[in-house]
Amino acid sequence: MSSIPNSPAYTEKEIDQLVRSFYEKARKDPSLGPIFEAHVTNWEEHFAQMTDFWSGNLLGTNRFHGAPMPKHLAIPNLSPELFEQWLRLFKQTTEELGKHPMHKQANMLAYRIANRLWRTYQMQHYPDAPLLELQAP
Repeated sequence: MSSIPNSPAYTEKEIDQLVRSFYEKARKDPSLGPIFEAHVTNWEEHFAQMTDFWSGNLLGTNRFHGAPMPKHLAIPNLSPELFEQWLRLFKQTTEELGKHPMHKQANMLAYRIANRLWRTYQMQHYPDAPLLELQAP
């Protein structure tokens, strides 16, 4: 993992805002919304877990205790287009929040995380196909 800034230019409150704003967009998205709605049963719990996840990645906190990979691998019919749409919405959200240090670092991390999830998904679901890289938004 890259180094965590000693004095971050963003706060827990801003990370929570990022998470909530992103999922507001994702839930309305025609391609992503149905997937999230089918797999998230308690949105407040999901917001808290995702805020812990992003706080861990952006601030170095250690509150997140989950296993995102198996949850993503269990979802049928994911495609690179879905991951790329997720990245587009995430980048749109970070840019709208206007915190340049956070959006730059968060977008870089989001791209790495999405690529890792997509690569592992491909290896499990399409083992005989060549690996496809995601296009950065």
